[in-house]
Amino acid sequence: MLTLPKSWMTLFSVILMLAAMLAGCGPGSNTAATEQENSPSSASPSASAPAASKGPAKIVVTYFPYADHLFALGKADAVAGVVNLKSLRDFTVYDPFLKDGRIADLGDQANFEKIVALNSDLIIASQADAPNLDQLSKIAKTVTVNATLNWQETIRGVAAAVGEEAQAEQYISQFLKKQAEASAAIEQSGEKGKSALFLMPWKKSFTYWSGSRMSLYYEKLGFRPFEGMSNVGEITIEGISKLDPEYIFIGKDYTNSSEITLKDLETNPVWNSLSTVKNKKMFVVDTEILGPLAMGQFKGLTYMQQLFTGGKAK
Repeated sequence: MLTLPKSWMTLFSVILMLAAMLAGCGPGSNTAATEQENSPSSASPSASAPAASKGPAKIVVTYFPYADHLFALGKADAVAGVVNLKSLRDFTVYDPFLKDGRIADLGDQANFEKIVALNSDLIIASQADAPNLDQLSKIAKTVTVNATLNWQETIRGVAAAVGEEAQAEQYISQFLKKQAEASAAIEQSGEKGKSALFLMPWKKSFTYWSGSRMSLYYEKLGFRPFEGMSNVGEITIEGISKLDPEYIFIGKDYTNSSEITLKDLETNPVWNSLSTVKNKKMFVVDTEILGPLAMGQFKGLTYMQQLFTGGKAK
């Protein structure tokens, strides 16, 4: 019924890459951000150096999730260029920041010529950029923020790099408040503890996300996961039928690589036989709410709060 996928979509595959990188860092690697001066050695955490009151005016980001963090911190106007910017263009939550085309796409890999042309005064990198740090630090002040699986940790590192620590704490506080409101809405609706499956069409079947990968929705909001499912995998329509979830949240196929479309599902007899579909508890969602980044998860909380307020999900 369940099999591991042979390939991952761009945004979500980065989590597996990070896990491998973090395994090599060792338990003593607790530094959130380090500053790279014009020398091969890294210095102290950037938080130890006072930032200018207005912060950097032009920032280059070599790891696209950190652009999400800067947007959340209200620093969108300072973002001049992002490596792999296309990974953000697929998600509507970033439309307000990208629609004018002002932010330069620096390609799939760091393009030094393009970075130089932007004349930035700060480059924010991750530990995956270690081979390029010497070159980057010759272009502009470069700060490394260690990527982790928790955006609340990394947004603090990014905030320290730009002198916006208070703004990061405010954003996290707002997130936790929204989380409590969404959880209360689901509980008041009487739907807390109901089983839920989070999917996206993928090739001839579906990709699902579960376990710790979806802890926001399972542990924090109170949906019930299915035992034995990995954090991410593939599942067929028949497999979904056997699970018989009480709720299905299906993300849009932003990759356009699936042979199954949402339109096709409307006439699929197996899909239409699902109790979830019959009970009208299948919801099509923007795929970023299934992802690991700050703005997508905040959007997910807002969506759930609205959905379960006033009996809309019943």
